[in-house]
Amino acid sequence: MKGWKILWVVSFALLLAVSGCSSDEQKKQAHFAKAKAYAEKGEHKSALIELKNAVKIDPRFVQAHLLLAETSLKLGDAQTAFRSYSAVAEIDPANMEAKLKLATFLALGQKFAEARARLDEVLAREPQNTEALLLLATLQAQEGKPTDAAASFRRVIEIDGRETRAHLGLARLLVQQGKPEEAEAVLRRAAAVAPDALNVRMALFSLHAAAGKSEEAEREIRALTAENPQNADLLIAMAQFYAGRNRPAEAEDAFQRALAADAKSARVPLAAASFYGAHGKHEQALSLYDEAAAREPENPAIPQARARYLLGRGDLAGAEAEVLRVLEKNPNSFPMRQLKAEILVARRQFAAAGDLLAQLLRDEPNSARLHYFNGLALFGRGEIRLASAALARAAELEPANLRTRLLLAEVALAERDYGRVQKEAEAALKIEPGSVPAKLLLGNALALQQKNAEAKKAFEEILQREPRNPSAWLQLGRLARAEGKEREAIERFEKALEADARMIDALSGIAAAHLALKEPAKALARCERHLKAVAGDLAAEAAVHQILGNLHLAAGEPRRAEEAWKKAVEKNPRFLSPYYALAGLYLREKQADKAIANFEAALSQNPGQATPHMLIGVIYDTQGRHDLSEKHYRRALEIDPRFAPAANNLAYLLAEANRDLDEALKWAKIAKEEMPEEPSILDTLGWVYYRKGLYDSAVLELRDAAAKAPENPTVAYHLALAHLKRGEAAKARAELERAMRLGKDFPEAEEARRILAEIR
Repeated sequence: MKGWKILWVVSFALLLAVSGCSSDEQKKQAHFAKAKAYAEKGEHKSALIELKNAVKIDPRFVQAHLLLAETSLKLGDAQTAFRSYSAVAEIDPANMEAKLKLATFLALGQKFAEARARLDEVLAREPQNTEALLLLATLQAQEGKPTDAAASFRRVIEIDGRETRAHLGLARLLVQQGKPEEAEAVLRRAAAVAPDALNVRMALFSLHAAAGKSEEAEREIRALTAENPQNADLLIAMAQFYAGRNRPAEAEDAFQRALAADAKSARVPLAAASFYGAHGKHEQALSLYDEAAAREPENPAIPQARARYLLGRGDLAGAEAEVLRVLEKNPNSFPMRQLKAEILVARRQFAAAGDLLAQLLRDEPNSARLHYFNGLALFGRGEIRLASAALARAAELEPANLRTRLLLAEVALAERDYGRVQKEAEAALKIEPGSVPAKLLLGNALALQQKNAEAKKAFEEILQREPRNPSAWLQLGRLARAEGKEREAIERFEKALEADARMIDALSGIAAAHLALKEPAKALARCERHLKAVAGDLAAEAAVHQILGNLHLAAGEPRRAEEAWKKAVEKNPRFLSPYYALAGLYLREKQADKAIANFEAALSQNPGQATPHMLIGVIYDTQGRHDLSEKHYRRALEIDPRFAPAANNLAYLLAEANRDLDEALKWAKIAKEEMPEEPSILDTLGWVYYRKGLYDSAVLELRDAAAKAPENPTVAYHLALAHLKRGEAAKARAELERAMRLGKDFPEAEEARRILAEIR
């Protein structure tokens, strides 16, 4: 009896094990069957859940891993797809499909050596695998081996003469080699063996369009759409062809036909939305994005496109809302995390952007776009050397990217490396010969290198393309003044103001030219007249009043100067220059105490004003009574915590005293956020960075300040000290010499002379 009992227990245990295995097998197959059913209906998220359950039960379930990879791709989750294909390759090393997919992923990630290794495994077992040969040709082209790539494409054609992708790839190579006629012959042979292959005829259309053969291209696309009137893709291509040739009415008609031809897929409304958005029809664009989302609610490309469109319009709040909505559901969405980083850069939140970009670059180290935005964030944070390195990597990955070259030129300009600015601007012009921003950078670089004739030619070329470009006219005016041609300079400055009345630098140039010609009355009259041109623009009005004050003082009219500077403060209380002009006037006239009493009387009537505190603070500052000036700056900031003039002056005061530097940095950053172009604020921020030992950041801000205030010796002195701390003695010496040329008696002159003597 005992033996029977033992046997019964063992048998029961075996039965449970067998039934358990059977149950798991049934469960995984049930999940897999449901997943396939969901996938066939396009319900990919539901399919994904079932597939994850299936591989959880059986981690070696190859078919489930393969379908999981395909489903993840449809949901835009490339990382999960890659992991699934990797699992298949590990479970079943003989599965060539998985290895080929992995090779494709690695190639897309620009991991070409790893991709080639996987591909060689596939071709060793299946030398006539056309998919593998097509990928091989792509890799060979990427490696700069066009002859090998062409041979691989031809090998595919030998195996399967109707494989149009090989014909297309070969034609593309021939175009890149400057052989468009041979490319056309290849495409015509493909059309002969596969007359129904629309992609071949579309390639012929594209070849004609790219070669500028608009009539042939239009004839081809019209024939295609006539033969296939319900083919939305062809209609989209026609619409984009017309849009690119500035024929918007015909483009819109083609888009409307495409929308009618395909009422289900999202690709048509997405393409149409891009067209309407580019033509300023915002409401129609948003409506089409909504239609795309209604057609394909789970398509991740739709919120990405909408968010990128909103970001391009400068609607940061709208773009951010779209991004956050997706990230709440899918926190790992790479495209949306990338968009979030770009939004942070646009908001000038460079530290947060940099942290996120570092994470993204770990996943996509060969993304030129990520390196570009990382460079932009680093540049914004003042980490100029790291910014240069990031942008150089972006240019290496994508040499023909115009905006990368332009930003590299901007970084070089901030470093005052004018030769490198010229080099990068010239590289940008090779990419796009008509680029006005590149030509402006080139002209500025040449002017700063005293290559005036070449600079003049660059600015004149801009005006041939854009006759009302205010920056080009401004720079031509400055070049004329440098040559002593004051009348010519005035004419050019006037052209700048005709194009943009807010270009106050041009008005300053006119005033300076009239003074040089001994015509102060004309200078005053021109500024008075310009007040009418900028009426209502308070910042511009303030700047004009500041110039008027300077002119009145030069004419020996201190009361009228005082009146003008007070108007400047009234129009724009955040404008720093008139505060110092007024303080200087009161000190020269020994009227400081009277002025303070007047401002304090104004405060007794209305204590909630920041401006009188600022004026009192500046007067005390110029008297060297820093304890009292600090008190009034702080009082102004209690009234208005983002009052840039007081924030700037308090930060500078703390930096000069070398105390509370974290607080100084806080106020200096607030001042820059409010007034990012004001040179005295850039100087303050740079000086605070210097005091904190952040010399790269200091140099960045101080270079910018020096570029905007080239006549200020204190800024040049500060920049020299920052260069010295970076071990750049030659640059420090050049800045100190420039400071001494600008003024022998500026506050730091004695110390500048001492340091200059030491490093000569």
